[in-house]
Amino acid sequence: MQELVDKVWGNTKFHTAFRNIELAWLRREIVAPSDDLRIDDANRMMRAAAILACSVKHEHRRAAFRAATCTYELFGANELPLDQALRVVLSRLGNFPSFGTREDVDSAGSLLPAALSAEEIAVAERQRVVVDDQDIYLTDFQHRLWSGLTARKRIALAAPTSAGKSFVLQNYLATALGSATATSIVYIVPTRALIAQVAEDLMAHFAKLSGSRPEIITVPLDADEDLPKRAVFVMTQERVQLSLSAQPKFRPDLVIVDEAHSITEGSRGVVLQWVIDDLLRRNPYSQILFASPMIRNLSVFGRLFGLTDVVEFPSVEPTVSQNFLLVDIASATKGRVNIRSAGEGNGDVFDVAVLDVGQTLASRLDKLVHIPARLGGTQSSIIYANGAAEAEKIAMQLLDLRLDEEASTEQRDALAALAREAVHPNYALVECVKRGIAFHYSNMPAQLRRAVEQSVSDGDIDFLACTSTLLQGVNLPAKNLFMCAPEKGKGKPLESTDFWNLSGRAGRLRKEFQGNIFLIDYGKWKKKPLDGPKDTDVVPAIETSVLQNSAELLNVIADEAVTGDADISALETSFVRLFSDHKKGELAVTLDKLGVFRGSDQFLTISSALTAAAASVTLPADVIKRTPNVSAHRQQRLYSRLQAVIDQGREHARLLIPAHPRESEAFQSYADILELCHEVILGYDTTKGLHRFHALMALKWMRGMPLPQIIDEQINRKTDGNQQKIIRDTLDIIEKEIRFQAVRLIGCYNSLLVFGLDVAGMVDMASSIPSIPLYLEIGASDRTMISFISLGLSRVTAMKLNDLSARKDLDVTQALRWLSSRPMDALGLSPLLRKEVETVVAANVQFSA
Repeated sequence: MQELVDKVWGNTKFHTAFRNIELAWLRREIVAPSDDLRIDDANRMMRAAAILACSVKHEHRRAAFRAATCTYELFGANELPLDQALRVVLSRLGNFPSFGTREDVDSAGSLLPAALSAEEIAVAERQRVVVDDQDIYLTDFQHRLWSGLTARKRIALAAPTSAGKSFVLQNYLATALGSATATSIVYIVPTRALIAQVAEDLMAHFAKLSGSRPEIITVPLDADEDLPKRAVFVMTQERVQLSLSAQPKFRPDLVIVDEAHSITEGSRGVVLQWVIDDLLRRNPYSQILFASPMIRNLSVFGRLFGLTDVVEFPSVEPTVSQNFLLVDIASATKGRVNIRSAGEGNGDVFDVAVLDVGQTLASRLDKLVHIPARLGGTQSSIIYANGAAEAEKIAMQLLDLRLDEEASTEQRDALAALAREAVHPNYALVECVKRGIAFHYSNMPAQLRRAVEQSVSDGDIDFLACTSTLLQGVNLPAKNLFMCAPEKGKGKPLESTDFWNLSGRAGRLRKEFQGNIFLIDYGKWKKKPLDGPKDTDVVPAIETSVLQNSAELLNVIADEAVTGDADISALETSFVRLFSDHKKGELAVTLDKLGVFRGSDQFLTISSALTAAAASVTLPADVIKRTPNVSAHRQQRLYSRLQAVIDQGREHARLLIPAHPRESEAFQSYADILELCHEVILGYDTTKGLHRFHALMALKWMRGMPLPQIIDEQINRKTDGNQQKIIRDTLDIIEKEIRFQAVRLIGCYNSLLVFGLDVAGMVDMASSIPSIPLYLEIGASDRTMISFISLGLSRVTAMKLNDLSARKDLDVTQALRWLSSRPMDALGLSPLLRKEVETVVAANVQFSA
């Protein structure tokens, strides 16, 4: 068969016909249908695609998919049974999920000739799996992954965004939990936003299955809580670390590391590696999956964690195809553009169309508004923005183009109501979503972000202006993606690997066969990512510190100033890891995995530096480890300040204990703590009073004050400011200063205070320290509100329910009972909040039963 494939591929007439079919399909997408195509062309192209689909070469198989889908969409199935022909091609490609993209293709199986039907059945049977007594047909890649997982193999996986990895994982988790193969699963994600996404997706998936459902836990467990019998812990590495510290018996059977390439990302990458090491130390036999976009050196994970049995699963076959279209500005004043195709990004460039947009295209903003408005139509389109402010501007200008349209729907009105409740009535998103336009960036509340994503998926949003949050694993595909000189970080052009990762969002499995990536003014981009690599080598952050920034690392270990552009936080966290290993006698093991062997000059240099540091840092390794992203030297200095007070006796020591947010002296307590931390850990000039502002914001947040009220107070403080900027700045403060920086600082403070009180024999006082870092992260301190959040509810919903409850001390079980006993209509919730409660109640009631 391969000989016939090569014959077709070597025929220049095929390539000419293929180009014509592609060009006709693109022109139909952009301008208008072509009249010069003949049905004979379709017949020949489908026959060629059916042959190429039998090839073992990826190039042939991708061409088969593009040729067959373009032909089917151009000609339909009126004159020839092209729906059946496309089904044959997809079957031979093993792409069974794509049957569901078009109804006639999905139902064409019964119409196939006997021989082709038998062929499909044979292929399908090889790729069939059974989950909860239901037959599921997977792609070749998905089936290989499924087989590896069910064989309990440890896997390192590299796959494009549209490969269908999440679908396989969800079904495998259900199977593993149902068969007791795994009773405790850790699903590590890099961001809080992904916690919400993965937890909601798992909850929705488990809801479709029979039998009892596992608990889905997203909040770190306290030491006095019982470990659940069957649970999926969806957490960032920091939350997993807290759970490991609080629960000595916590030893998961299965570990999933999503976006595993984030092990390269500075301080948090070092923490991620450390957490995985600890999980494997707790259970050396646990199954583990490292999942990422395109990575070249998948072997890095086996080497880094001393695992000799990791199976590598690369995938290069996406389930949808992408078209890269170059949009050149021919006349900015007349709004005329030339559109050229670069195929799948690596082909010859050819002309497609000349188009009049009808608007001036002078500025970058003009281009990112009017070109998508003209080319996107009512299809789902993502516009990549270089920052939150630009995303809002794009959305607002698109709104201007739609103000005369009666576009509001019940679903859009519900999303607008949520934006008012979750952020502020004057938030730009409120009016935008009523016209099918939205924006999306990292500092938006997670619930609102997820609602926007769901609205895009459901087709309620036509245009989404989005920042680099798309690169953080957010599952948000669309038909079209528009980019113009994209950046990741101010003034930093998007690297080619991020570009290709982002491009994978164009095209939605089961919704369309092909997605379009429009590259606006590509010739003027500082970097040309089409020419760059799609995959990359993973270099762990600690390896970068030890091998590439060794001089700077030694300065950090010696508590000396660091010059240059090295990542200070990554160096400090690497120091804490190495120092902890050094004190435990495990330094050689860690450095050996990085290629720094015992007895080498570099090993001896690092070891000597750590020995010298140990002379001034007397804190135990386990204490320092609790706050890995604060230098051991800074921790020692903070501890010395605390110890000096503790040594004065119990009454003085009592003053160090943070107040509970509901106590009257809470503000001054937090101001004092943050002043000390700003001085000792951050090196700030505390005379400017920044600590007092952060203490006030932290207190409002922990007391459960609604975000719209917090924003209102900020607007009232800055009466002459731009409201949209004030809203963005407030969201930024909450996310970066309160939910990250204050969590880090007060977490370190509490850890050192507990140790100091224990050493001084004041254990009773140590046990009275409130969980301020948890309160800061989730924005709640009443036990009832925390319990509602632990059930899976968002902060805004939990806050409203907490206000309705007379008791503020309900545990999770009591909160669920309270919620289940209330009529939904009596709760007075807006549509999306009500839907959220109904989903959570349904999932948790079945579990508790």
